[in-house]
Order: sequence, then structure tokens, then C-alpha cells
Amino acid sequence: MDIYFEISNKDILVDFLLAEGYNDFYYFPCKRYGAGAFLVSAQEQVSARAEFGMFRLFLEHENAIVLAESIKNQLIGKTIRMYTYGVSEL
Repeated sequence: MDIYFEISNKDILVDFLLAEGYNDFYYFPCKRYGAGAFLVSAQEQVSARAEFGMFRLFLEHENAIVLAESIKNQLIGKTIRMYTYGVSEL
């Protein structure tokens, strides 16, 4: 499961994941590129990018759905996007 979020939400999301018992995940800094309403600051508008982060968790699909619903219910109003895809350990 990949969770993309505005960098300002990183600590809130870390605290949430740890409180929910998720203590094995990865963090990747990244940038969201585009134009339009999501670019708030002058720097973002000039560069056409916003600072984002991504957490990657390796979960069973059912567990990812439960976590996604929990995040949606608890972190209302935060810019957070979640994606799942099939992965298996080799």
C-alpha cells in the first residue's frame, strides 16, 4: 500500500500509523507536479511542484482496505491519497 501526503501531514500520519500498530513501513520524500489549485505557496506556483511524502506498507489487501478506511475516517480534510497493488515477497 502506498500512501501519498502533503509533507506537512507527515508527523500526524506517522503518529497515527504507530498508534494503530503499524511499525514496519518505509518513507520516501517526493514531489507532486502539476498546476492549479493544489499549488498554494509562491514557491510551489513558480516551480509547479509541491512537497509530498510517501509511506509504503506491505499488507494483505484486506488489511490495506481497513487501514485506508481508518485513515479516511480519522484524518478528515488532509490531502492523502492511497493506492494498493499486488505484491509478493520473493
